[in-house]
Amino acid sequence: MSRPTPLDIRLTDVAVRAAGRTLLRLPSLEVAPGERVALIGPNGAGKSTLLRLLGAAVRPACGEVRVLGRCLAAPGQPALSGAALRGLRAEVGQVVQGVPLVPRLSALENTLMGALARRCELPAWRSWTRLYPEPLVAEAGAILARLGLEARADVRADRLSGGERQKVGIARALMQRPRLLLADEPTAALDPASAAIALRLLHQDAARAMTRITVVHQAALLHGLADRVIGLAGGELVFDLPPSQVDAECLRALYRSRHSPEAGPASPPTRRGIAPRAAPA
Repeated sequence: MSRPTPLDIRLTDVAVRAAGRTLLRLPSLEVAPGERVALIGPNGAGKSTLLRLLGAAVRPACGEVRVLGRCLAAPGQPALSGAALRGLRAEVGQVVQGVPLVPRLSALENTLMGALARRCELPAWRSWTRLYPEPLVAEAGAILARLGLEARADVRADRLSGGERQKVGIARALMQRPRLLLADEPTAALDPASAAIALRLLHQDAARAMTRITVVHQAALLHGLADRVIGLAGGELVFDLPPSQVDAECLRALYRSRHSPEAGPASPPTRRGIAPRAAPA
């Protein structure tokens, strides 16, 4: 009998609270290696909180969190720290809105910073001296070119537009070659054409076997870019479905859930394509 494939992410009975409010409550969430997951939902749904939880930026008030084989939180267990935390973060790439770049470094050099997680290929002293190995320079340049920034590779970050800086942030995360990529609205500052290119780049190249979790606001971008779509509202799971089953009715229910006076009682969450059972008459 073959052994079951280990999960990249497993959450059990997790709740995240702040200032007396529950920001996220998930009884269970499992993500297998290489899965492409899209998170959608209204503002305040808990999408960014979930990404911060998976990136070890926040700890839950209760429950167990396991990411890439490491236990980030469990009853009675101290927070991950030191070398263990650094090891996790080297394997978790992140793209955030308003991505912070080093202003005096070029787009190319900021992209190369992602390779610092690959210590055997880019030791820290090389970044201090700005002496980068040619293979890494070529790799970073190729990623920037695919994002339409080939002509801007040598421009300082503080002279780039907001959209260009966002693209450099995406390139830097890809340069890291992470096992898990967490992207929080990575295309918010991009025009529709650039957004489509960036998302394709983030979600293609299955040979890397990278697990990807991306916050997406445009439902039209889901198809072909995700294997699963998780809908969150009010910090709770509303549905967990393949993109082909996320229709207009699903989206209406998601964006009205706990956010509209006309919304009725919350429906049971729909999980992995299985509709909730009807209540007995």
